[in-house]
Amino acid sequence: MKKIFSASLLILFTSLSFSDTISAQRYDSDLSYRKWRVTLVPPLSTNGINAVDYTAKYSINILGGYHGGLDGFELGTLFNYNKYYASGFQIAGLTNITNGNMEGVNLAGLVNYSGDNMSGIQVAGFGNFSKDQLEGIQVAGIVNASEDETSGLQVAGVANISRDMMEGLQAATVFNYADYDISGLQGAGIANIARDNVEGLQASGVFNYAGNNMSGLQVAGAGNISMGSIEGLMVSTGFNVAKESASGLLVTGGLNYSPDQEGLMISGVANISRDFQGVQFSSLINYSETGEGLQIGLINYAKEFEGVPIGFISYYGNGRKNFDVRYTDAGFTEVGFNLGTYRVYNLGILGYNTLLDRNVYRVGIAVGLEKNIQDSFERIESNTLFVNQEISVVHNFEEEWSRDLNLIYSYRYLIGKRFGNGFSIYGGPTYNIQITRVNEAADYTWYSLWSPTWKGRQYRFWVGFTAGIRFFKQKDLPLLDNWEDDWDW
Repeated sequence: MKKIFSASLLILFTSLSFSDTISAQRYDSDLSYRKWRVTLVPPLSTNGINAVDYTAKYSINILGGYHGGLDGFELGTLFNYNKYYASGFQIAGLTNITNGNMEGVNLAGLVNYSGDNMSGIQVAGFGNFSKDQLEGIQVAGIVNASEDETSGLQVAGVANISRDMMEGLQAATVFNYADYDISGLQGAGIANIARDNVEGLQASGVFNYAGNNMSGLQVAGAGNISMGSIEGLMVSTGFNVAKESASGLLVTGGLNYSPDQEGLMISGVANISRDFQGVQFSSLINYSETGEGLQIGLINYAKEFEGVPIGFISYYGNGRKNFDVRYTDAGFTEVGFNLGTYRVYNLGILGYNTLLDRNVYRVGIAVGLEKNIQDSFERIESNTLFVNQEISVVHNFEEEWSRDLNLIYSYRYLIGKRFGNGFSIYGGPTYNIQITRVNEAADYTWYSLWSPTWKGRQYRFWVGFTAGIRFFKQKDLPLLDNWEDDWDW
């Protein structure tokens, strides 16, 4: 790095020495040119009291200098002040100031300030401030601020602030702020804030906020907030919130909220929307007024839903609300709350073994698909016969609740008949696998086709049966071949 820096200085000074006759400058043609100037403190300088009428290639300010312009190199112990512009390489113990444009390399212990545009490489212990655009590479201990657009690479100990658009790479320990759009790559310890759109990659320790739309990749320790739409990949530990719509992939440890959601939403607590299309996955609740797609959660709710629900409770205003009572070959009597759509249902299971001489209980969940009998047996035509294909898992425990491994996984193929629209019976074979660490669990089954033991777990495989009855409103379903026209699942 030292060699690169030294080489950069050599190139800079070489380029400055190519011409000793630079006359009236491109920024102000009324300024007179001198190659060298030396100032103790204004007005004690080689340009006297008329220093503001001159520009120079080399400027040495023993304490500080006040001049018209700079086209080259300037060194000041305390400050360098140019009234019209500064172009080149400036070093000041405290501050570099110009009422016009500042461009080039500007190093200050405290502040670099420009009354017009600032561009190039600016490094200041406190801040870089521009009354107009700020662009290039700006490094400040506290703040980089611009009254107009900010672009390039900005690094600040506290904040990067723009009264217009901000784009490029901004890194701040507290926040990046723009009155209008933010785009590019922003990293902040607290927040990235835009009063208009936010797009690109934003990472913050607390939140990303947009007064309008938010798009791209946003990562926040707490949340992503948009007063318009959210689109893209949003990851937060707390929440993703959009006032209008959300689409893409939203992942949060807490809440995804939007009036309209589309895409994949994953949350640790809840997905909440007015309308959604796509996939909602939550460890607790998925809620919407209308939905279409796949919902996976402990509790799924919608006034109207079309698609596939997977959960312990999937309650839909336009869906099924049945109550099942059934008996299995393992000696368990089960009751189930059968909710979901008329095509795909979720069954919450509670059971008790009536054959054993001790108390054995079970709790579980099942996901089932209901079909017209003709979907499985083409030659049978009936609107009252149906087939349920069901996958379930139940946890069994003895006497009192226990988390000891004691599971039975089952696949059921059930054939049933409806009597009216409020009552049906069904039954069929069940294919079962038991995985347990409880020795007494072997007597849940009458026999086993195979009973291996591996790493302290006992396995049993057998074929059994299930028979049951179902209450409350049920519905005749068309053939699956016509499912495109049958979204009322």
